[in-house]
Amino acid sequence: MFTWGRAFRGWSLSSMLDPRRASSDDRGDDLSDLRASQGGDDDCRRSMRSVLETQIIPRLVLAHRQGTVRAEPSRSLRPRPEDILMLAQRCAAGDRAGAASVIEGLRAQGLDQDSVLVDLIGPAARHLGAQWEDDRASFSDVTLGLVLMHELIHSMGYEYHDGPQEAGVVRRVMLASAPGSQHVLGLSIVSEFFRKAGWQVVLEVSPSSAELCRAVKNEWFDLVGVSVALDAQLPGLPELVKKLKAASRNPATPVLLGGPVFGLREYRAESFGAQAICLDARESVRLGLSVLPR
Repeated sequence: MFTWGRAFRGWSLSSMLDPRRASSDDRGDDLSDLRASQGGDDDCRRSMRSVLETQIIPRLVLAHRQGTVRAEPSRSLRPRPEDILMLAQRCAAGDRAGAASVIEGLRAQGLDQDSVLVDLIGPAARHLGAQWEDDRASFSDVTLGLVLMHELIHSMGYEYHDGPQEAGVVRRVMLASAPGSQHVLGLSIVSEFFRKAGWQVVLEVSPSSAELCRAVKNEWFDLVGVSVALDAQLPGLPELVKKLKAASRNPATPVLLGGPVFGLREYRAESFGAQAICLDARESVRLGLSVLPR
């Protein structure tokens, strides 16, 4: 998250995820440049696998629906392999309507919502990860697919809510993209620095500020990091930071900002209501510790 001002200057995955911003050839060129700048294909694969295995898939599988009584799961109906493949393909293509139709069709046949999550979306996410590792899908396609799956889960009323409710011995940080972009690779790189320093890291991929606020309300975080990729996100950033702090289960949560946009010119963290802006991932943990309440 906090390396993007310099290391990722002029590049953001959000532009790769929007077909109106870049062609497939452009996406491939940008991805090649990024892989080279981060130490090659192996480093990217390790980063992506870490995000899939430790963040996105567990939070998909452990998600649950709040405030409702669940029906007994159907023991006879399960998604077929072709259903899982179809959902993965639709999500990777950014076809939200098509992905929703796959789910709706299975629901009409009697598939319960828990099975949609555990037996359909979870395996589809793993399929996308395996496709990228085998060079059968691009990083941008996989990221877009995972973001879309996350949105579908929220649209069904699911929400992960199983983290600690108060401060513990181990420090916890939530890293998230500002609504409007999902540049997961930068976040995942920063998450590795925090994990190596002994922090618990939650990578939150949410399409709206309301969902980010629910995340900080549902779990205790000692620190929140927000990545900003686009100039257009800056006007709404003070309000987002204000809402996150107001909603946070931790009443003294400091907020760090980072992202490609902060490398373009100098900004003051105070103007956004945040505690600091970090431009180098190697400094993210040190800076995070420096803004924690004494």
